[in-house]
Amino acid sequence: MAAANKEFPWMSYYENYNFFLRKLKVHDKVNEIKSIDAKNGIYKIHLSDRSMNVFICECYSFGVAEYYELLGKIDIEIDAIVINSNWCSYSSDVKEQCKELRVGVFKFGEFLGAINRRDFWNYVSPD
Repeated sequence: MAAANKEFPWMSYYENYNFFLRKLKVHDKVNEIKSIDAKNGIYKIHLSDRSMNVFICECYSFGVAEYYELLGKIDIEIDAIVINSNWCSYSSDVKEQCKELRVGVFKFGEFLGAINRRDFWNYVSPD
C-alpha cells in the first residue's frame, strides 16, 4: 500500500522518519546515521562493529512481492527492512525468506533489539 509517493513504494506518509532517527541516535550501538536516499527511507546505519543499509517503510503488509518490488527499484544492497508504523506489519513468509538471504525484516522495536546481534537477521522478539 503506497502512502504518498507514486514513484517509490511505501514511504512515510508524513515524508519523514524523525521518530526512527531520534530513537536510533540514542541507541548505544549506533555511531552514525547517514542518508542514502532519505526521501525514500534508505539509510546507512554505522554501528560500533559494522554498517548496514536499512530500508524504512510503512507498507500495511510487507510481503515477498513487496520485497522483490523493492529490489527492482533500488541500486543498493539492503541489510534490513524496518516497518516503521504500529499499524503495519510483515508476513511470516518474507521474514523467513529474507532470513535465508541474511536480510532482517523487523517492526521498529524488533530492529532496536536486532542490531545488538551480529546475526541480526535471525533476531526474533521475545514477545
